[in-house]
Amino acid sequence: MSEIRENRLTGEWVIVAPERAKRGGNLGRSMERGEIPAHSDACPFCPGNEALTGEERYRARGEDGQWAVRSVVNKFSLISATGEVAIAACSRTAGGLGECVNAVGLHEVLIEGPRHDLDMAQLPPSQVRQILEAYTNRFQEFYADPRIRHVIVFKNHGAQAGASQQHPHSQIVGLPIVPGQIVDRMERARRFFADTGRCLSCAMIEQEREEKCRIVAENADFIAFIPYAALSQYHLWIFPKAHAACFSEQPAETIPALAEILRAILAKLHGLLDNPPFNLVMRSLGPQDRRAPHFHWYISIVPRVTHSAGFELGTGMYINPSNPETSASALRDYREMTKSE
Repeated sequence: MSEIRENRLTGEWVIVAPERAKRGGNLGRSMERGEIPAHSDACPFCPGNEALTGEERYRARGEDGQWAVRSVVNKFSLISATGEVAIAACSRTAGGLGECVNAVGLHEVLIEGPRHDLDMAQLPPSQVRQILEAYTNRFQEFYADPRIRHVIVFKNHGAQAGASQQHPHSQIVGLPIVPGQIVDRMERARRFFADTGRCLSCAMIEQEREEKCRIVAENADFIAFIPYAALSQYHLWIFPKAHAACFSEQPAETIPALAEILRAILAKLHGLLDNPPFNLVMRSLGPQDRRAPHFHWYISIVPRVTHSAGFELGTGMYINPSNPETSASALRDYREMTKSE
């Protein structure tokens, strides 16, 4: 029987309807990328083509002395890096219904490695650690700009998830406003804290560890699970076990553990779902709010194996054709095959 579950963290309602899976066609196709070369002469992100990217802002070197991770200004930025934030009422032609903020801020592309054919799921944990260290550096640098009020780190993997380049990369955007979705979730967290004296995410982590059935992986510092009211199949969250509001304030000694669990989760998705398109988003407050007792930073990973349609648009509710417990069990039990096997 179907259930309607509430996602306490987001306030969204989800219809968990396993019967829908019998319709067929509910799983998105794999990325069907075929044989991918290790290097592409036409790719602006491959070694040797550095002049084709925007200005480099960050570089980490590998053991061979060549670059391992780069962050460059996005040549097709959503926003302008020049100018100051100005807020004005909407023009009369727009009816004066709201405010208008000029789109100034920062937008970079983080190139995750020199290989054109290796994504995070296939990289060694040491390389994933360098990517996370790059995230941390750029996150801190963005927040050092007084114009920036919110920073989002995200990754689109595959065309169906919004990627326009095949070479593995992430993006970082610094905005002059705090998006409404973030404001709403922070307010929910504040209300829960005011009512209970506890962080909502900490309470959720405690419950997941008690029930165990939705946990996919964990180590000493991090836990990954499919939420009770997952918005879609195999939608995962990765949380630090210790309360922390800001990603960039995570102790440096825990970054290897984060790299380990992130790489493991992506490898499970890659293997079980045949390299699905997915979106990865870092949900975090800034360093100035690092002591916030009500908010807990986390990573959200959403494989694009189902699609929103008229019902979702008309109600704001989601349909998940798989029990989160079943999806978690499948991922938890999946074992990555090694080359020797």
